[in-house]
Amino acid sequence: MKYWLHFCVLLLLAGRPAAYGQAMDKNMLMAPPNGPVLPLDSVLQLVKRRNPAVQQYTYQAQAKQAAVAGADSWEAPKVSAGYWMTPYNQQPIREANGGQGEGMQMVSVEQMLPNPAKQRAKREYLSSQAAVVQADQQNTVVQLRAQAKTLYFEQAVLTKKLAVLDEDEELLRFLIKLAEARYPYNQATLPSIYDAKARLEMHLNDHRQALALTDQNLIALNTLMNRPRLAAFAVDTAVLTAPIPLSAPSDTAALASRRSDVRRLDRALTTVRLSQNLEASRRRPDFGVRYDHMRGLGRTPNQFSVMGMVTIPLAPWAAREYKANTAALGFEAQALRKQREDVLNEAAGRLAGLRRDLDLRQEQLQAYNRSLLPALRRSYQATLLAYEQNTGQLFQVLEAWTTLKKNRLEYLDTLQQQLTQQIAYEKELEQ
Repeated sequence: MKYWLHFCVLLLLAGRPAAYGQAMDKNMLMAPPNGPVLPLDSVLQLVKRRNPAVQQYTYQAQAKQAAVAGADSWEAPKVSAGYWMTPYNQQPIREANGGQGEGMQMVSVEQMLPNPAKQRAKREYLSSQAAVVQADQQNTVVQLRAQAKTLYFEQAVLTKKLAVLDEDEELLRFLIKLAEARYPYNQATLPSIYDAKARLEMHLNDHRQALALTDQNLIALNTLMNRPRLAAFAVDTAVLTAPIPLSAPSDTAALASRRSDVRRLDRALTTVRLSQNLEASRRRPDFGVRYDHMRGLGRTPNQFSVMGMVTIPLAPWAAREYKANTAALGFEAQALRKQREDVLNEAAGRLAGLRRDLDLRQEQLQAYNRSLLPALRRSYQATLLAYEQNTGQLFQVLEAWTTLKKNRLEYLDTLQQQLTQQIAYEKELEQ
């Protein structure tokens, strides 16, 4: 009677693996979140809006724009006062003129008038610097978005990994319980039970490692969003199944229109050209006016003078500097054009390599889903059924369980690699 009681218990336990096998076919359900679900779009918006690395460029651009207001400024006027054409020794002159001296007291005002063409060239040059800063900001946004998306997808994969590990842990504990129940009836061996318990501990280590990685990713994502480091939130694992279209640029012109670093080089080229124009504007003359008022001493009448002034920048000793600067800026522009060409050439090569790698990952994932995982799952179920019917050994079940678990995790690793390469591809298009 006792034997039949144990046998009925074993039959009830043995009915559970079928339900587990069906759960494994449901593509690894998401573990319960530890906080509100934060969609990927919300994460990317928070990174763009709150990350200090992005905000600093906003203030730098505002600083460049604020400097434009000073492009129309004039030089400060010059005021001078003193004696003009006044003899050193006034005593003999006073004796001869009845106590009155000679000379003049003079007040002078001088103002240089800026050349409008120079002001316009300076204003255009300063305005272009803000555009370069804005391009740098966009490049930083692309970099941070790629980091955030990589961490988000990795967190989603880890969530599924934890679900797989939790499910496999329950299966392994069931096998250990089943083996311990059969051991008194010589239907299981001690080495196989200890082997199962050792595999359970190794499995728990894998679980601890995955859990630690989720904490690290959580901290990294909160840091990118400039939130409290331990603010809990869950990721949306639907991003792992949603198709993300990848569009390849038709030519280098299409690629150049999408990449922020190329736009930055184009704006830098514009700045260099405007700087060249600013240097070239120095060959234009500046004008000035000077007014002198002279108050006579003694019998000398009051006098004044009005003088117009003009600079002569075409003089060889004055033209040497701006001509050299203009030539230097021309060479700098050529260097930027070659840099732009190199960036596009390297980007096109990297995109081609990433595209080939993405195709390979996709083929591997299809092989996992189409044949490998279903075959390993059937193998595990067959060994488990044989063990339940006393025609198989526990070590065979453990080997089949370990192989299935390993390949399920490898499938998720391959999925993460594909997503990482996909993010790298998108980043290469927009960087």
